[in-house]
Amino acid sequence: MSKTFDSLEEFRFQAGVTPFSLSWIPLLTCVLYFTLTRVFKFFFFNRKPLRSPLLLFFYNISLSFFSLILFICLGAVIFEKAQLFTPHELVCGSVIHQDGRLQFIYWLNYLFKYVELLDTFLLVARKKPVTFLHEYHHAATLVLCWIQQREYSTVQWVPIFLNLGVHVLMYYYFAMTALKREIGWKRYLTSIQIIQFIIDLFVCSYAYGVFILNGFDFDKCYGTELGAISGIVILFSYLALFIRFYMNTYKKKQVADKKES
Repeated sequence: MSKTFDSLEEFRFQAGVTPFSLSWIPLLTCVLYFTLTRVFKFFFFNRKPLRSPLLLFFYNISLSFFSLILFICLGAVIFEKAQLFTPHELVCGSVIHQDGRLQFIYWLNYLFKYVELLDTFLLVARKKPVTFLHEYHHAATLVLCWIQQREYSTVQWVPIFLNLGVHVLMYYYFAMTALKREIGWKRYLTSIQIIQFIIDLFVCSYAYGVFILNGFDFDKCYGTELGAISGIVILFSYLALFIRFYMNTYKKKQVADKKES
């Protein structure tokens, strides 16, 4: 690890002090996000769709690259911690969360969720459908990342790490399709996302289980009840919605293809 990155060990996310940490910021952003999405749909209703493959390519490849950088940095810190701590301590130990490098990565990942909201407006500008799953996933993830930092959840590195890995592949896929290079990943990306949510729920449920069995002791599994419940509820909703999307998009298509053949 570089000296510059290691120097971040003293970084601390402080509610009300760290930029974008105030509660009204993500909440107001979500309200504006849902409102502006509908304003954009109305604005582009009678207009020609945006055709700018290079813009879409550079936007998506930039997101893929940034996700890769965070994925590598987070993976390096966790690998380092894995040499010193047990798997239980990695998801429950306060010493893990108190590493400023992790808190800095979490914060950057949270800030990046604001940038990713642009995905929706680019879809609208291109006259592409914007589903409930798409809007809900973007808004809920923004709020979830904010909550997990404020509630000191040690286990949050697991869903963040997996999500970054998925985003490396997903945004690379979008970058290639912007250049009309079909690489046939869409179905597999959805499958990977479903597997990601299953792993997330398993690990987060374990952490919350430890928290409950020890009488809601903050020191036994670092984090709060609000952080645990919000994480599990939102992750479960993702899993249900993505499974439904998979069944509606791919399974029904398979049945239709068989009937035609």
